[in-house]
Amino acid sequence: MNIEQLALTVISLLISIIGYFLKQLFEKIQKHDAMINQHATSIKVIETEHTNLNNKIDDLFTAIKEVSQEIKQLSKELSKKKDL
Repeated sequence: MNIEQLALTVISLLISIIGYFLKQLFEKIQKHDAMINQHATSIKVIETEHTNLNNKIDDLFTAIKEVSQEIKQLSKELSKKKDL
């Protein structure tokens, strides 16, 4: 085996080793990308649910205010009837 063949063998071996680690790196990157997409989707769902919940809470507070006003009016009417 001459020096050229030995150098070619060493270079081929180094390229193979680098290729192996690059393949593992790209597989990890793909897994992380899939996880990021899954989490992004989950975050969007949570944001939507949060918005819906806030809207329902606002509707509930509005209904509570309306009921409070109705109770006040009924209380006033009841007190007027008691005065008579």
